[in-house]
Amino acid sequence: MRTTKELLKAKRDGQTLSNDEITAFINGVVNGDVTSAQAAAFCMAACTRGLDAAETAALTMSMTHSGDRIERGTTSRPAVDKHSTGGVGDKTSLLLVPLAVACGITVPMISGRGLGHTGGTVDKLESIVGYRTAFDLDALRAMLHQHGFFMVGQSSDIAPADKVIYALRDATGTVENIGLITASILSKKFAEGLDGLVMDMKVGRGAFMRTLDDAHALAASLRDVCAEVGIAARFLFTRMDQPIGRAVGNLCEVIESEAALRQPDAAAPDLVELTEALAAAMVQTAFPERDATAALEGVRHAWRSGAALDVFYRMVEIHGGDWHATLRRWNETPAKVIIAETDGVLGDIDAMAVANAGMTAGVGRMRETDDVDPCAGIVFEARTGQTVHAGDVLARVYASDSGRREAAAEQLRPLLKTTTAPMESEPSMIIEVW
Repeated sequence: MRTTKELLKAKRDGQTLSNDEITAFINGVVNGDVTSAQAAAFCMAACTRGLDAAETAALTMSMTHSGDRIERGTTSRPAVDKHSTGGVGDKTSLLLVPLAVACGITVPMISGRGLGHTGGTVDKLESIVGYRTAFDLDALRAMLHQHGFFMVGQSSDIAPADKVIYALRDATGTVENIGLITASILSKKFAEGLDGLVMDMKVGRGAFMRTLDDAHALAASLRDVCAEVGIAARFLFTRMDQPIGRAVGNLCEVIESEAALRQPDAAAPDLVELTEALAAAMVQTAFPERDATAALEGVRHAWRSGAALDVFYRMVEIHGGDWHATLRRWNETPAKVIIAETDGVLGDIDAMAVANAGMTAGVGRMRETDDVDPCAGIVFEARTGQTVHAGDVLARVYASDSGRREAAAEQLRPLLKTTTAPMESEPSMIIEVW
């Protein structure tokens, strides 16, 4: 076996590392035999020289096995999770878990915090008063047996190598490498004991991947590793040009999600379309004998019957949350109203620009150590293509700090423009399915 220094030289020079070498290196990252400088050098070498399919699979599995994990077959129902590559207003996980559970699927969901312009599911969950996102693995197993799901954050016991490597990637400018991204995403997902995974590959100006070609390249890497370990995977390539739904933030997205489950006919059409497509993909992944029509019908029944809403309230309860106190928090959050100045049709709304306004309000973080304001956010009262009149409310900007609230409103106001030109109908949220 080559030494760590020899491995780094080999990768720097474009050589391929073996499964055993990568496993030994990752074990060294966790136990301290590999220094932070050496781990950072590996990230840079992997980024500049690339990782082939075998190396990526070896890195993923060694990171998965670097900590504790839930065993496959923990429950009698198939275990399927969903992962999104990140978007603006992307609250679909908050609807998908209740819908999938109501459709007979076990959903062990370990999520992350937001970094950069995209919000993290953990931040949204922690905006619910009292909601706990940290549990040991025995407690998570018990939740799966008793309830068939959990929605939590990554603990120090789950894929600890990923936490080390990810922090170094962020610090060394090596976040974009496909092999490293694949290993980071899948090591946490494989630790959940999954039978299947649905990937929401965001594409557009509000996504990390601006082009379909970039999304295809990452999806191919993820698909190959899933196939290597025998986990069924489906990929939906979805639009991320305008904010999803009506809310962008943490608590405001939770409020929108509960309202959508409670009143599906009043929910934003793009959110409904995207959620139904992803949930149906989860059903087909769990039950491959069901065709697309049957899967979608099952999802719609779980939604409109109220079964998914019951799971949502149970989710809040078993994680220690207080929904009534959460509603009080939301109702007491001050808002700055943005009013239409002229009659017309509301034009295109740039998702990335909205995300930046949200950051100003306090929605997200630029570093993992940054705090977020759970109440910060933007709620749109009008959507692209809607006819509005002077004096109508276009949006409300929320923040605990008045200065940030005012600044975010000033940033958002010029983005909400009316036009007299007719708007084209909104395209489908689904670009392509693998």
